[in-house]
Amino acid sequence: MEDFDETQQNTVHKKKIQWSHIAMCIMVLSIFFIILSIILNKDEQQFLFGNIVNFVRDKSEKNITISEDSQENNENGQINTNSIPDVEKSETPVEDPNNQSQPMETEPAKVQETSNYLTDEQYEKIIHIYSQSPEKSVYITFDDGPSPNVTPLILDELKKENVKATFFVLGINVNYYPEIVKRAYSEGHYIANHGYSHKYSEIYENVDTVLNDYQKCEESLRNVLGKNDFSSGVYRFPGGSSGGVYSDIKQDAKVKLKEKNIAYLDWNALTYDAENAHTKESILENLEKTIADKKVIVLLMHDSSSKILTYETLPDVIKVLKDKGYTFRTLYDVFQ
Repeated sequence: MEDFDETQQNTVHKKKIQWSHIAMCIMVLSIFFIILSIILNKDEQQFLFGNIVNFVRDKSEKNITISEDSQENNENGQINTNSIPDVEKSETPVEDPNNQSQPMETEPAKVQETSNYLTDEQYEKIIHIYSQSPEKSVYITFDDGPSPNVTPLILDELKKENVKATFFVLGINVNYYPEIVKRAYSEGHYIANHGYSHKYSEIYENVDTVLNDYQKCEESLRNVLGKNDFSSGVYRFPGGSSGGVYSDIKQDAKVKLKEKNIAYLDWNALTYDAENAHTKESILENLEKTIADKKVIVLLMHDSSSKILTYETLPDVIKVLKDKGYTFRTLYDVFQ
């Protein structure tokens, strides 16, 4: 009769329990991600999964090397009152850095804290942009880029049509795709500031975090463009400058922004390419509807990685605007 090995039996039993727990965890996680894929749109999925990948990657890197503490400088910005921001959109994803691209790592540019970004006259021109032109004018603006698969195509189309635009870039994407930013800048498009992360909960924690978000994007642009004195001078609040649950913080931030003559600019026409427009027809229909009979248009579109439809519809958008007699302008034209 064999001896009864209670220790060995307990060990086997424990291993079975461990594997059953692992199987249960895998099943729960699978159900969780299936649910997320159903209730979240493509942009929100990118944002969530991209952050998970970044978190795991950052943790693994810290086990190998000791990273230096990042430095964030506070700066102030500015204001605009003639726009009609739509409902505050949900947090838009930044480009997923889980690829071969690596962010540009440079020392933070020195900031001339005593100087204003725009002159008083330039500031007033942005604030009153809708009454500055004697003729029908349109400012095409793209938010949330640059992205490697959409922005270059948009730049190609703009060059083909001989049209200049204004790009409200995200600082984190500027760091990941510096060559695209440099191309847009060198081809005469205006590079404006849309903040660094587009994470509402972080940006709108208080007034200082709004200003930090602006300044961090400015530093990214200075580093990438190699110009320590570069200043976009114009900020677009993520989600627009008014409304939403962060409305009070936005209003206080406008006051601080104005102290340094940093203008903010919203929009008065849009295609809803970041909302419910999923066909060329719906984009063009929304364009016609929101343009109405406006003399000066600031048109909101997007060039993040999921907005390939925006690129595909861009030739038609430009044609509609040309047929209506609009002159294409950028913020450079405002400052002349």
